[in-house]
Amino acid sequence: MKNIFRIIFSLLLFASCNYASNRKDQPVVYQKNGLSFLLPNKYWKVKKDRTVEGAKGTRIISLENDEPLSKDAFLILTQINKDLNLNSFLETTIRSCRSSYQQRKITFGLLDTARNIKIGNKAVLRVGFQTSIIADRNIGSITLFKLKGKTYSFIFSGEAIEARLHQKLLDSMISSFKAN
Repeated sequence: MKNIFRIIFSLLLFASCNYASNRKDQPVVYQKNGLSFLLPNKYWKVKKDRTVEGAKGTRIISLENDEPLSKDAFLILTQINKDLNLNSFLETTIRSCRSSYQQRKITFGLLDTARNIKIGNKAVLRVGFQTSIIADRNIGSITLFKLKGKTYSFIFSGEAIEARLHQKLLDSMISSFKAN
């Protein structure tokens, strides 16, 4: 009788492990007020989606990865209802990030020079950055593009050890991004 229970338990354990290792997280569609994009999985949550007080025509969306036992990762997406010069907007965004991190006593530095790349069907301007505080180091990027007369920024940051995975997730979100 003990052997039967052991066999059944072993089979159940094997089946559950096999399922977990083979399953793929399904993307989740986020859609609100004329914007839509795919979140990597059910653990990515929109924390805020609102207009910016005092900045007419500006919207901010903040997202975080709430997966249990996962590393910190976040995305801040902004929409500005103007067709801005991307190079000037990038300089302003970098200054703003640097100031914000310095106020919190976090080191901020650029990893490379800005470059024009293609993500899906979007021509984007991107620069990488890193932040650090004591022994914690995050890698991120600032990605800007224009779509339908508006300018968008995606500021993404996550633990350095997962930088490649995070970049892939970000590129997937940008590729799926649509505006009405």
